[in-house]
Amino acid sequence: MALKTVALPRTFYSSGRKLADPNPALSIEEVRAHYAGIYPELNNSSFEEEITGTEHKITFSTSVGHKG
Repeated sequence: MALKTVALPRTFYSSGRKLADPNPALSIEEVRAHYAGIYPELNNSSFEEEITGTEHKITFSTSVGHKG
């Protein structure tokens, strides 16, 4: 029996918004930079990855801090 490789579609989420994958060849950091022009809060965000049976889910999370 031969093994079959299947690429799961990437889905990006930020603040409850579902973002389309602009280009599957881009890294997650490049996708974050792409969307940072529209959503500036992504400039200082981190991300978490989760693999489900149907998608590769990437969630950007921002931390709100206080200066001083």
